[in-house]
Amino acid sequence: MRRRTLLAGGVGVLVAAIAAPLLTRRIDDELRHILRVSFGDTIADDPEASLFITDVAAIWDDITPPAQRVTKPTTWMLSPLLVGPRAERENLTEVVTQTFMHSTNAIRAHEAGEPLVYLGMPDPYANPCANPLSAMWL
Repeated sequence: MRRRTLLAGGVGVLVAAIAAPLLTRRIDDELRHILRVSFGDTIADDPEASLFITDVAAIWDDITPPAQRVTKPTTWMLSPLLVGPRAERENLTEVVTQTFMHSTNAIRAHEAGEPLVYLGMPDPYANPCANPLSAMWL
């Protein structure tokens, strides 16, 4: 009886250790990973990038149902294996990358070594000249 209890407890601990990273994955982790892959560690770890991640995560939390806030980042981790989450994650990657480029000077910061500047979420109607990809930024 004791061996079965010990074996069941060991299996339970092993399952919990494997499931913990999957069940605790947050959108912030996913966004930072996207920035790290697209722009490198220096830009992804910058405090200005953290402000961007906070704003995008807040928007994502507002538009995503509570049950999907946990399940979607978990299924995105399995995206190499599953077709649906792979397409969804590719779409998220594209949107986050383009939004980051339009709300920061990431390209100039990377190429010229300038400090990263986060301008806020882009709104072409409220502030049309705040596009760091335009000639007005120069």
